[in-house]
Amino acid sequence: MQTKRSDREANSIPFGFSKLESLRLLCRQIQQDQVTSLNHFKSGVGFVHVSGEKKDGDISVSSSATCVLSLAATGEWKASNEETTALATKLLDKDKSAGLEPDNPFTAAWILDAVTTLQLDTAESYAPDKAYVSRIEHKEKKLREAIKEGKGAVSIAGYPGSPYLTQLVVRVLRRRKRLEDLSDLVNEWAWQEITRQLALVQTKGKSHDAFAFAYLLMLVTSGTPTSKISPERRSMQRACLRTVFHSQLPDGTWPLSRPLFHYPKVGNAHCYDFEMLTQLLQEPELQEVLLPYLPNLSRAANSLLGSVYRLDKNVQAWASGHHPQLEGPESWTTASVYHFLYRLDRLLAEAVRRELFRHLDQPLPSSSKKALKIEAQFAPPPGFLDSRLDLLESPGLSLRQFLWEKFVHPLASQADSIANGRKFQKGTPTSAIFFGPPGTSKTELSKKIADFLGWPLLTIDPSHLLRRGMEGIQGEANTTFRILEETEGVVVLFDEFDELVRERGSLGSQPFSRLLTTAMLPKLTSIHKRASLVFIIATNHIGEFDLAIRRRGRFDRVVQVMPPTYEAKIAKTDWGPQKNLSLRARLEELEVDVTEQVIRQIGELTFDECEAFVVELYKVQTSQAAATALAAIWNQCTLQTSVSPEEQNMTWADRCRAEAQLSH
Repeated sequence: MQTKRSDREANSIPFGFSKLESLRLLCRQIQQDQVTSLNHFKSGVGFVHVSGEKKDGDISVSSSATCVLSLAATGEWKASNEETTALATKLLDKDKSAGLEPDNPFTAAWILDAVTTLQLDTAESYAPDKAYVSRIEHKEKKLREAIKEGKGAVSIAGYPGSPYLTQLVVRVLRRRKRLEDLSDLVNEWAWQEITRQLALVQTKGKSHDAFAFAYLLMLVTSGTPTSKISPERRSMQRACLRTVFHSQLPDGTWPLSRPLFHYPKVGNAHCYDFEMLTQLLQEPELQEVLLPYLPNLSRAANSLLGSVYRLDKNVQAWASGHHPQLEGPESWTTASVYHFLYRLDRLLAEAVRRELFRHLDQPLPSSSKKALKIEAQFAPPPGFLDSRLDLLESPGLSLRQFLWEKFVHPLASQADSIANGRKFQKGTPTSAIFFGPPGTSKTELSKKIADFLGWPLLTIDPSHLLRRGMEGIQGEANTTFRILEETEGVVVLFDEFDELVRERGSLGSQPFSRLLTTAMLPKLTSIHKRASLVFIIATNHIGEFDLAIRRRGRFDRVVQVMPPTYEAKIAKTDWGPQKNLSLRARLEELEVDVTEQVIRQIGELTFDECEAFVVELYKVQTSQAAATALAAIWNQCTLQTSVSPEEQNMTWADRCRAEAQLSH
């Protein structure tokens, strides 16, 4: 049954799919030049502040760190292990930058941020040798001391405690698991500072700063468990976010932040719009509340088109504008822009996913990310009872084992990377047809796969495409598949589509069915090539499917799903409405002679038919009555009934035997 979306869901996405699609396209168009643009600032193994500063491979600490974070986030850090190690070593050799005092928290934090990223987030990860472990520990100690000295806030050279610097230091220490007991100290300062900043807004004080609100919001959100945030503090968080985006200028940028500290050579340091937005967007707990501000984020993204330096083919760069005496673009601002676009695309991916469920009038199910995706956790009994799959090369194969090895495990090993904007590797099976007689839990099996991946299951049936009547079916299909092409991280189940994908040349094929089949084929291929979601068709009648639908290459796995095996049923001990009935125990109590015929008949019952049989067993008192009950249920079970009124001589058992070898 379709459900109406709640007001909260209706208001969560401020513009429709067309605008989401257009904004994602803008992000991709700019982002495709990330590598060549950042390489413009490359110097040796690192990066310089501006391209004219190349001096014998010398590098800038914050610029190199920002570029590393940007490239690692998008999976574009391609340096060799030797180059990665050389960069990390070069950074750890430094204790100051930009003319600041040695061991200042700004420099130390950026060094550790880069080194941590090189250790954890790159293919060629960096492992420091013993000589550099002590340098890492020294910098960690300095950052911890900065928090203690500022009573929760971090500052430089006598400037007031800075939300920007504090968030920079805190995120690095938290990631390195070195924040420890200091978290409460930071939290207390951040909440107090939010209260003070909100008071300045109420009194229209001139010293409030949108950037301060953004970084304070990040601090309290990452540092306070959701269960410990009171309604009053939640209102304060929302007020912070409103203040940030209400401060946005008409051109999509923000007024200059208050100074953070002073660079001896060039002047005051300020926050940068796109560095702030990047950090805001990558805070997981803020994703929900950021969705209504997509129009603001869209304006910010579009502002980049008017401020870009086009330096060369495929080289686009940006300047902070903080120091007018410095001409040309900067590497750290350019890296921040590309990092922002990547993070914005991740939020847009979530918005598209919600729009898909909204379009089909279905609530988006909550999904949980599994810490470990091991075989024992995939569709375990008694929640799922195994059946057999007859392949030419492996007759009698366990369905669960086949799905794990040939479908679920390859997906699960890469599922988390989809959330990071990656695609499934070429050759990974992402589509399947589940076929078999009615009542064999094909839909439930799809749900088990979705649950295991930690993704929501979206069920699409013909009623969704027929919402606007027969004349609107083509338009509805086009819209639905267009959104599906942009969707990531969903298991899509096409259920009850037998009629709509019937063989185009068959006598029973209707004109609209042939039209839809023709329309679906290229769209399914396109979704398959995108490799960012999983789609499954569940059917009772695969023999009538259009050959173009079920051929190899369009669906990676075609799998017959039969009733659970006798062994699976007999092992289950929680049958019945109260989940307290045992088939094995009751057969033994009644002294039923478990012959080959009894095993075969119980094995041919679907789950629901077997449950009805077990309940009936607890009503009878003799083995003869038990045999009679089994015979009655088996004679009317799905496998013994005719496939259709037109095929009275063909039972489901006959059809299943004939179609068994269609599995691959």
